Amino acid sequence: MEKEIMSDVKKYQKLEKLKKWRDEVQPIPWYFDGLENLCDRIHPEKQFLQVTDIKELSKDTKLFRFTSAKFNKPLAPFRAGQYIGLIVDINGVRTSRPFSLVSSPNQLAYYELGVKRKEIGFVSIYLLDKLKVGDILEATEPLGDLYYNRVFHGKDLVFIAGGSGITPFISMLRDITEQNLKLNVWLFFGCLTEDDILFREELEDIQRRRPNIKIHYILSEPGLGWDGACGFITKEKILDEIKSTEKKFFYIVGNRAMYSFIQEQLEELNISKSRIIFELFGVPDDVTEIIGWPKDITASKKVKITLDLIQQGKKVQETIEAPCVEPLLNSLEKEMNLGIIINSGCRSGACALCRTKLKSGKIFMLPEVKMREIDHEFGFIHPCVSYPLTDIEIEILN
Repeated sequence: MEKEIMSDVKKYQKLEKLKKWRDEVQPIPWYFDGLENLCDRIHPEKQFLQVTDIKELSKDTKLFRFTSAKFNKPLAPFRAGQYIGLIVDINGVRTSRPFSLVSSPNQLAYYELGVKRKEIGFVSIYLLDKLKVGDILEATEPLGDLYYNRVFHGKDLVFIAGGSGITPFISMLRDITEQNLKLNVWLFFGCLTEDDILFREELEDIQRRRPNIKIHYILSEPGLGWDGACGFITKEKILDEIKSTEKKFFYIVGNRAMYSFIQEQLEELNISKSRIIFELFGVPDDVTEIIGWPKDITASKKVKITLDLIQQGKKVQETIEAPCVEPLLNSLEKEMNLGIIINSGCRSGACALCRTKLKSGKIFMLPEVKMREIDHEFGFIHPCVSYPLTDIEIEILN
């Protein structure tokens, strides 16, 4: 009997020790990289960025440096070539625009974005004229597919940039240089004038230190003192430098007109589409000039948009009027009194953050946009690149 009692006492003492050990375990701190915190670190739902520096790159382009506005929320990591969607509130209109990250992915103390003024733009003008050091903006996580993939892209890379399209390539070149990656790179940088060559000092420094990186400037409106290449980035100029297209992978970043021209040049060089990656197209200045736009619909036509919303827990319907030639998302963002917030990042139909259900009516979607099969099946659209051709009804759940 005494033996059994002692056995029970020992079991009790053992359980007490185990309970004490459990109670002494400290709670997991916020900075511990458990799986949940790691996921939030890599793919944050949103980021808050504070402007710390503004630098003038040219007469119409500025470089903005941002740090995290929250001390316990470090900036999300990214791949060189990716972008973030910068969210701004301009006179009550909440909207976003994508900007390529210029900074190196090998440091996350800050992000840098290069912003060029777009004369008929909305956000770029605000950023260049109004944004100041100390301002805080909301942003998406890093997004986009324009980055080096060592499995599929090989070791011979051709970068083709037009104007401010140089920004993602600066990040990629910094990454390649800092890691001393054994890659051969040819950069073709097309600009209007010599004054428009952004990051020229840095590019020439990289070329001096890294013989595997070759920089070629091509000016379409050269001055009298320019003795470099002139005109456009043609197949002849490309082939003259890279010698052979075999095993080369092409990255193209610029405006819509440049994309059409470069695509034709690469097709004539018999380069497979699987060896070409374009940065996001964005929306055109005049959608009526895009192939496939109905000829009977003019820029002056307006339609009614019926919105199925949830307000204060109840389903309600609202109707607004919008022009056919404006992206649906832009029209919705202007309806400040309805308090509509639709997440967006790329403004090009790629990130799918703004996907919205189309219940009835007809829209025009830009032809280069690739929709997922499941979105087609269940009637979802990307309002950032969708234009209402008739009266439509959409469902907004967020």
